[in-house]
Formats: sequence, C-alpha cells, structure tokens
Amino acid sequence: MDDCQFCTEFTERAPKNRIITETADHWVLLPTVGCLTPGYSLYMPLEHLDAAADITPDNLPQVAASLESMRTLIQTHYGPTIVAEHGPRDCELGASCCSHAHLHLIPVHDPDAILAAYEKVGGPGRHLTSLVDLPTAAQTSYLYLSPRPGEHHYWPAASRFARQFVRRVVADQYGIGEQYDWRDHPFEQNHNQTYDTLTAAVRATATT
Repeated sequence: MDDCQFCTEFTERAPKNRIITETADHWVLLPTVGCLTPGYSLYMPLEHLDAAADITPDNLPQVAASLESMRTLIQTHYGPTIVAEHGPRDCELGASCCSHAHLHLIPVHDPDAILAAYEKVGGPGRHLTSLVDLPTAAQTSYLYLSPRPGEHHYWPAASRFARQFVRRVVADQYGIGEQYDWRDHPFEQNHNQTYDTLTAAVRATATT
C-alpha cells in the first residue's frame, strides 16, 4: 500500500535497515520506535495485512509458532515478555494507530499486572486456545494479549480502550507513564541496544 510507512520501508530495504531477523513465512522482527524498555520489538508481515486476524488459516499455525520463537529469543535476554495486538477491522482502527499488522513483544516486570489493567477496562475478555483462534473471534476491532506462552486473551470493540493502550500500561509499570507515546519519546538508546543484542543473538544461533 502506497500510504503505509512500513510497506515503504520494507520495499526500499535501505542498506542500514532495522530488521533483526526474517522468518521463513516472511514475517520480520524489528525494534520498535518508542522502545519503552530494551527488548521491546514488533513482529510483523512484509506483506500488507491489516491485522493478525487477517492471516490465512493455512499460514496461521506457522506464524503462531514463529511468534513464540521470537518471544523465546527476547525472553532469553530480557525476561518475561508479553505479546499484544490492537487489531483494526476494515476501516475501524479501534485502539490501533497503524493499519499494517504488528504484534508487540514487550518485556515486563509483571505480566499479570498487565492482564489486570486490560481486565479493568474490558472485563475478563475471552480466552483463546491460541493465536490460531483469533480470526474466528475477531468480528470487530479488538485487543489481543498473551501475558505468557500458552495463555491468550481477546477483547472485542477495542474502541473502549485508549489508543496505544498496551504502551500506556507498560509505561505505567516502568514508572514512565507520561512517556508512553512513541511519537514524542523514541527511546533511541533502547532501540539501538535491542537491535544490537538480538541481531547478535540471531547470528550466534545461526553459526552454532
């Protein structure tokens, strides 16, 4: 899509891009702009999809498995890591601020406190057996949260949640709540450290 900043970035493939690794299913891991804490990364498709719920059923199991591999990579270096998505549907962005699918992988001190913050706004939500169940559940904009491997939660009608909701609650947990917005607070040092650490880890794994 011509107006998607991620599609433009992935198409141009600048000599010094920020992609940490690309998986066989053509998804990439990269450190996020607004890297609230070292290790905070996005996992997203090179092909334009609006949300993870738009992944085809044939591809979902592989994407889910690759996502868990990315979580394991980050957890090895940065500790417990949640996976979250603000999923738009059609023209309804909900809590999302970008229409190119991106799953947040964020190291946090207390995954259960993040889940509690979601439940305070949206109630207990719906338990999914895995990411593979997401397309069936998502009939409107949504929030998805996996506080730990094997645990998956879904909330419909994401308009109940503020934009950048997961960033808000993670920033609160780190005591920097007023710095949640990636537009104003890029956290470049964390971004660069994440890229260097995880890229080195991927390369080391490839040579062993």
